[in-house]
Amino acid sequence: MERLRHSDYRRLLDFVAALQEPIESGTFGEKIVALTAELLPGATIAFDQIRESDNHYTIDHNVPLDLPEQMRMAARIRDLYRENPVYNYIQGGGTGPVVDIADLMPRRRFQKTDFYQDIFRPYGIEHQVNVLLSREGWINALTINRDKAIDGRSKTLLALASRHIRLAHRQACLTDSLRRGGTEESLTPREQEVFRWLREGKRNSEIGIILGCSPRTVDKHVENILRKTGAETRTAAVRMALGE
Repeated sequence: MERLRHSDYRRLLDFVAALQEPIESGTFGEKIVALTAELLPGATIAFDQIRESDNHYTIDHNVPLDLPEQMRMAARIRDLYRENPVYNYIQGGGTGPVVDIADLMPRRRFQKTDFYQDIFRPYGIEHQVNVLLSREGWINALTINRDKAIDGRSKTLLALASRHIRLAHRQACLTDSLRRGGTEESLTPREQEVFRWLREGKRNSEIGIILGCSPRTVDKHVENILRKTGAETRTAAVRMALGE
């Protein structure tokens, strides 16, 4: 991993701190694009969500496009995404979390694809690094795109940030799953805070100190988390959130 500068660490700390706030799945794409654009200034950032069962596709990005052009781009990506080398990587069992398409396919070969000609070339994109996010039945990827090779410092930042991105995404998907499951109960903001520290391996007494409440209060939050997630133990709840 390449050595980072003090300014890189400051941006990384700000990025991680922003992800500590609960994010719903419906706003996750917009939020993560905005945060990543601050982490890696000058890059074109996109968050793609593809549900292969019905070819449903959505994209959040920081490219200044009018609505007709956005619709055209989204429709073309939906038709061509299987030509992106990352797709075959995922189909082959690859999980990343950080994947550079330059490591998956020779550049000249990729430039002959319709995906490159219709998606990359019109927007001046030549290089792409993906942070792959796990969600059953979906292909989710945060993409960092540039007109020049993505440098080692940026890749190091992404590698360090990727764990926090994936945890925030899993929490957003878990909350969404609870709501779609027909229950009116979802994790409260306080329960989400407790759950986040459970994922970090903290004991109830430690969580109480961090959040400024008693261990007994934390115990109650943990009980509610287990009931709402349907997990029998805190370890099972954490594994559910991590997709294990």
